[in-house]
Amino acid sequence: MRLPHEWRMPELNAFASSVAVVVSSCDAFFDAWRPFVFFFRKYWGDCPFPVFLIVNQLEVRSRVVQPIPVGPDRGWASNMMTALESIPQPYLIYFQEDYFLNGPVNNGLLAQDLAYALEHDAASFCFYARSHLEPDFQPLNERFGVVPRDSDGRTRLQVTLWKKEALRATLRPGESAWNMEARASERTRDLLALSYSQRDDRPIPYLMSAIVRGLWTPQALSLCEEAGVEIKPRFRSAHSDAAWHRHVRRGVDRVTLALALARQRPHVIDLDGTPGGRNSWA
Repeated sequence: MRLPHEWRMPELNAFASSVAVVVSSCDAFFDAWRPFVFFFRKYWGDCPFPVFLIVNQLEVRSRVVQPIPVGPDRGWASNMMTALESIPQPYLIYFQEDYFLNGPVNNGLLAQDLAYALEHDAASFCFYARSHLEPDFQPLNERFGVVPRDSDGRTRLQVTLWKKEALRATLRPGESAWNMEARASERTRDLLALSYSQRDDRPIPYLMSAIVRGLWTPQALSLCEEAGVEIKPRFRSAHSDAAWHRHVRRGVDRVTLALALARQRPHVIDLDGTPGGRNSWA
């Protein structure tokens, strides 16, 4: 039997020394950093965890995120492997720079989920359900369950709690994020992987994704416009339904990105500037 004081649900602060937030990024997506920080601060201002932003060589100043410079870009997995060496916490909540929060984080629900994952030594816990549940998915409650051992969705790169050592063991040098999702499930067959079973009632609501194949999505642009967040510098084009438009825009954007990076390198990026206000973007 449990004593009455043991019936209380854990608070999120109880995990402050065990969990960190890591935001996967690289300098080519630095135009998304300021909107990310704005929405993170707006909807999770009381986050008790350190928040690490992976960067290459650009300098960043922020009270919200701590940059981890990993040097010249060597691909998603290699950058992540280098960054993990600088993170002391044994568990990570994985984000990407274009996962903009769009609602308040439910700290109580998240604390319950973290408690279950840590108590049961889960290797990963994805907070974003697949569009369709697999036949062998094993529900544990009305919110989440166990991902099947033979599933090809054991390593989805949505907002996910990862045991750091499990993530490290799953990574392969030079592998892209897309290849990780496609190939790495087999590497986790013998590990416990949890996932939400529905997309409602998630503890961390967010837009997935603000940038698709290098172009801003209409949803992201609308979200920023409604919040008064200025995307600056604006070198990335908007997504188009026409394939030839997307092709042309990506070609132009490769040139404008190179110019934007060259202009930005001598300057520190202040990620905490007010929306639409002055900051240290070049």
